[in-house]
Parts: sequence; structure tokens; C-alpha cells
Amino acid sequence: MKLSRREFSSRAALALTAATHLPRTFAQSTREPVVQTTHGKVRGVLKDGVYAFKGIPYGASTAGTNRFMPPQKPQAWSSVRDCLQWGPMAPQRGSASEAANAGRSDFRLYFGLNPDMPDLQSEDCLTLNVFTQGLGDGRKRPVIVWIHGGGFSAGSGAGARTNGTHLALRQDVVAVSISHRLGVLGYCHLGDFDPAFAESGNAGQLDQIAALEWVRDNIEAFGGDPRRVMVHGESGGGAKIGTLLAMPRASGLFVSAIMQSGTANRLPDREQATQWVAGLLKELQIPRDQIRRLQQVPVEQVIAAASKLAAAGPQGPGRGFVPTVGTAAVPKQPLETVAGGSARIPLIIGCTKHEAGLGMLTAGTDPRSITEEQLKARIASTAGPKANELLAGYRANHPDYSPGDLLLRIMSDGARMNAIDLAEAHIRGGGPRTYMYLFAWESPVLPHVRSGHAIDTTFYFDNTESVEITKGDASAPVLAKAASTALANFARNGKPSAPGLPAWPEYTLEKRETMILSAKPQVESDPMKEDRLLRKRLT
Repeated sequence: MKLSRREFSSRAALALTAATHLPRTFAQSTREPVVQTTHGKVRGVLKDGVYAFKGIPYGASTAGTNRFMPPQKPQAWSSVRDCLQWGPMAPQRGSASEAANAGRSDFRLYFGLNPDMPDLQSEDCLTLNVFTQGLGDGRKRPVIVWIHGGGFSAGSGAGARTNGTHLALRQDVVAVSISHRLGVLGYCHLGDFDPAFAESGNAGQLDQIAALEWVRDNIEAFGGDPRRVMVHGESGGGAKIGTLLAMPRASGLFVSAIMQSGTANRLPDREQATQWVAGLLKELQIPRDQIRRLQQVPVEQVIAAASKLAAAGPQGPGRGFVPTVGTAAVPKQPLETVAGGSARIPLIIGCTKHEAGLGMLTAGTDPRSITEEQLKARIASTAGPKANELLAGYRANHPDYSPGDLLLRIMSDGARMNAIDLAEAHIRGGGPRTYMYLFAWESPVLPHVRSGHAIDTTFYFDNTESVEITKGDASAPVLAKAASTALANFARNGKPSAPGLPAWPEYTLEKRETMILSAKPQVESDPMKEDRLLRKRLT
């Protein structure tokens, strides 16, 4: 069923640059290349040296009796399927771009505009996009698979900031992005009501595994190497990768990973997840012994009920409709699993220096206007009984900070500590190489946001000219080239390196070496050490 347009990521037109490769074992049209996949032939487009295939199905529709169930293979097609437009977004509630469309100029600057955004949402949303320089040329390029952010409840594999064209063109990799089920449709744990839905609490994660299996089975036809697949994701995308690290079924589908501003160290267990489902059933007035009626309720009503539930803060712990631990798909907590050795692959982990900047922007809060009373109230509402000690410690570490600066630092460090916790677990679990970064580039366009959450994603895709917050700044494309090259080299050989960056050492518990990605990149040992020690002591 289709819904009206909703967006989380932003879209703008990209200016593509030149290089040429002609397909050999594929249709010889230089503008409309055709590739054979396991389910049928797909037609893409060649523009300025990059082949783009958008909206390729990797799974069947998730509507009707497929709702809440593990993903099914798509039905094969006999004719050539046009894959020229982004696939539909997964059904979801509103997102940040709605504020931009309503006239929020700050969001327009931060996220950009989306003239080519998918115009609908649909339960037939299991699609992916491929960008590559070569088809049938005998090359086996590293494959970079992007898992989008938006928590576990919003977003899309489409976007101007995360368009894979420049990665494919400038780094000679195959760039893939995927869409999958979200929120209540992707993470509704019904298994303790009806065993037929045993895997419903992790359906969105199983979608991602299905997409990675498609990559394994098909990417060689697009010039990629199925044995060199790297996953990377920001915010919710990083958390999804953190969850994949705890999923036995994901083992072997990727050989390295980058987790940006998201980790999913701890997730709700079955009891907590079941409480959320009970609230959903109550909201929809469905008896517990008639759980299968959820497959027939119009998708708009299901999402509206889940959104109302989240807004009301339903009873019980947990964080809403997110992956469920204690199931066959996710047996143990991700942090515990990684520490036990589940992630013996190279990892890059990190976040932005001022993560909370975007949250304040979303709330319409300017940290420059925060008063002492507002600071105390906000910390008390989030830090509980240790709020006074936490605030006193940060004030001692940063005596020159204003109340807004302190709030920004304290709220941002939650993500940084999660990244550090995961890096420590990876080292304890025998991970072969662990790398840490802190993204600290600040835009002069919205200076009060500083290096806010998600500002870095544009750099890794080398798309800084597509968003106003980075467009036209002399330092942005320089850092983008270095950061995207390091990302591509990590996919290529498991080691991040690039001209324009100092040598990037492995993260160790002794020195805590961290790459600071800024206008002048540098490596620091244990940045903001006193804040880290304070948080550890109070945990």
C-alpha cells in the first residue's frame, strides 16, 4: 500500500564528472546498460562514466501475509526491468525534511533539497541501488554497502548526500545503498504472542542480510568483488551494523565495517519488546489471541498507532520498535557478542565532536542562548541522580565554557562513550584492527551547530557540493577527498589511509589513538581524556 511522501535524507542533483568504460557481456548501449541478475535483467543508465542502477528489487513486497515475516525472494521477471529511479521509501512517520518543506531554512541548509526523492512510501520497499564504473570489464572492485540512518524508524537508501556516484567515479569502488523495513513494520516482536512470528522483532535486520546476500550473489556482474564487501552506516545505520555484528546469519557477508555515530551496544530483550507490542495491540484494539489481524490493518493505521505509542512514552523499559535481543536472530547483546569475538574483522568507529548540535537544531534551540537554569534542568532530566556530579565534573574540566557549551559537550559525549565502549569490546574480542575517529569540521553556515550529528556523512561520499552547509567552503572538498579515500582504502585492504591525512594508527587501550577529521586533520591520543574518565567513573 502506498503512502504520501515522507523523507528523512535529503536529495539534490549531482554534477557527475567523466570517465568511460563500455560493457562487454552486457547490452552494448552506452546509455542504457543491461545486466543479468539472479532474478532477471535490469536496465540502468550511464552518465559521465558511472553506471547507475536504482530500485533493484532484492526482496518481495512485505505487505499482506509477508508483513512481519522474514524477507522473501522477489519473483523473477522475464523482460528487462527499468532500474532508473529510486525505489519507494519504507513506510514511516514524518522526518526532518518535513520541517524543511514547511520553511525551516536551517534544515534546508543542513540537509539540502531533494528534487529526485522517491515520491511515495510502500511496503514493497526492499530495493537497492548500485553505482559502478565498470560492467563486464574483468575488474573486481571493493564493494561499499551503505546502510542508512534515521534511527530504526526513518530514512531511505536514496539521497543526494549519500549518492554513491562520486565514490564509484573517484575511488573506483562499487557503491551500494539499500532500503529496508523500519519501525513497527521492521522491529515488532510478536514471537511471544504467536511462534509463527518468531523473527518479526528483527525483520528489518533480516532485510539487510537479504540485501547483503544479493550483493554476494550479484555484485560481480557490476564489477565488484563479493569477497571484499564493506558495510558502513551513520546514526541508525551504525546501530544496524552493530546489530549485524551480533547476528550469526550475517557472518561472512562483509569483511570490514565503519560505524559512524551509532553502535547499538545494548538493545531491548524479549520481555521489554513484548511490552511495546502489548501497547500497540491496545492502541489498535486487537486482542492478544488475534495477533494475525495486524497483517490486515491498513499500514497507515499501524504506523499512526506506533507513533502515538512512542509519543506517549508507553510503560516499561526499552526504546520502542528496535531490534530484539534473546531471539534466534540476535541471541545476545551486541556489546557482549563483540567482546566475545563475533567481530573479528577490521572496524572503524567514531562520531562527530558535537553530536548534540543537530538535536538542538531540531528542537529550535540555540546553545548560545542557554541559561544556567536551563542547563541544570536539562542535565537533571537526562542524567538522573548523578546529574549534579556530572555537571560539576564537566564544569571543572571546562571552566571557560558557557552553559550552552557545557550542555552541547555533555549531551554529545553520550555517543562518544558508546563508540569508545564498542572499540574496547572489539579489542577484547580479538578484533584484528580497530580504528577510532572524531569528526570535528565545523561549518561557517550554521556555526552554533558546530560539528553536529550527520554533518560528516556528506564528506565520506565526497558530496560536499550537494548540500548548502558544506557547499563553497574551501576546506570541505579537501577533507572530503581525504576522508572518502580513506574509506575506500579501508574497503580495499582493511587499512584507512589517504593523501591529506596523517598516518592513521590502530586504536589501543594504552594510547587511545584517534584521528581528528577537521580542516587540519591530526592524530590525538585520548582526546578529551578528563571527560572520558569522568563518564567512566559515573557509569
